[in-house]
Amino acid sequence: MTSAVGTISAVQQPAGNTRVLWISFLAFSLGFAVWGMFSALGPFLIKWYHFSATQALLLAAMPPFFATVVSIPLGIVADKFGGRTVFTLLLLSLTIPLFSGLFVESYYAFLFLGLLLGLGGASFVVGNAHVSSWYPKSRQGTALGIFGLGNIGISIGMVAVAFLITQVLGGPAGYGPLPAKFTFGPFSGWRLIFLIFAIPTLLMALVYWFFTSDSPHKQHKGVSLREIAAVYRSGALVWLVTYLYWTAFGTLTFFAATMPTYLVDQWQVDTTEASMVYTSLLVACVAITRPLGGWLADRFDTLKILAWMFGIATVLALLMVLQISLSVQLFAIYGLALVSGASAAAVIKLIPTYFKHVGAVSGLAKAAGAACGFTMTVTLAASKQLLDGYTFGYVVWALMNVAAFYIAFSRVGFRHAKPLH
Repeated sequence: MTSAVGTISAVQQPAGNTRVLWISFLAFSLGFAVWGMFSALGPFLIKWYHFSATQALLLAAMPPFFATVVSIPLGIVADKFGGRTVFTLLLLSLTIPLFSGLFVESYYAFLFLGLLLGLGGASFVVGNAHVSSWYPKSRQGTALGIFGLGNIGISIGMVAVAFLITQVLGGPAGYGPLPAKFTFGPFSGWRLIFLIFAIPTLLMALVYWFFTSDSPHKQHKGVSLREIAAVYRSGALVWLVTYLYWTAFGTLTFFAATMPTYLVDQWQVDTTEASMVYTSLLVACVAITRPLGGWLADRFDTLKILAWMFGIATVLALLMVLQISLSVQLFAIYGLALVSGASAAAVIKLIPTYFKHVGAVSGLAKAAGAACGFTMTVTLAASKQLLDGYTFGYVVWALMNVAAFYIAFSRVGFRHAKPLH
């Protein structure tokens, strides 16, 4: 059986591939733009279909839930068959629910559609494995940090949805304040958003297939899927890294899914501003610090950096619990976002440092980050529904950051782990 933690000789180290890095970044950005659509649609659906805030939050939880389910198998097959093939097939598959969105009407149909669009969020796993296979250990943190800028795709998706609805397409036919403004064949109004996203997704699949290639340096020829998946039984380390990413990346998946509805419901922020301004800025904050986090992880002790980051995140999360005012809440949220981007990149650096099967471990970590978004969104929805407020949900979030700080600060599970050479 292939060892979960192995040795890579200096002769095998790749030199890097700029084309793969930037095309993966663009494809990842597009996948995340699709992933963020439902978060932006939530406040509009509340008005159009009379959904409750809890129902809108559950809709926003569907994409991260499905990303959780598919990230692990996608990571394994990316290790086995290569990022080029798997990413191309992922993008082609994503066009199916996008075209289906033209016909969705009932609440349960919206839930199912949101579930399938979660495939866009899982694009991170495949791209992460593909990019890391082309870069040497000394440059993987920086390369993966640049790739991680694709998080900005959520912001692009949310801004595009809100702008298209309010300025170009309009709402459902017959909806007074936002009547359908644009018609294409039998379709009109906001539903054309799905067609607008489906076409570039299809084109990106073709670009990925014809303009990228798999690295010759880290092929898993002759290695079975079961042997790759054995990394999950290699010890506590893989699960500790996964939890750190649960919390770091979970900041993005949790707040991007809930922030529009939370701001509208709790602080009476304008529906369009909640998505186009406030939540988009959140995503931008996460994205811009990812290269910094990767760069720091390449040059300094990664766990020491993570201890500082999770310590700051804990203080900000506790401040959020108080919900003093909108301005204080936004300060805490954006502070968490900045720390989240850097810490997520630093955690990702740990994966190729300790594990040979990067796709498999990245898949587990990404599943955890997406699961955090789903779990915390449901927790916040339950807090609102059962306790008529959001405080309990934010208390849970603060405790999760405390646990991540303890892991990084104490180095539990890392003290005797040997990095790859």
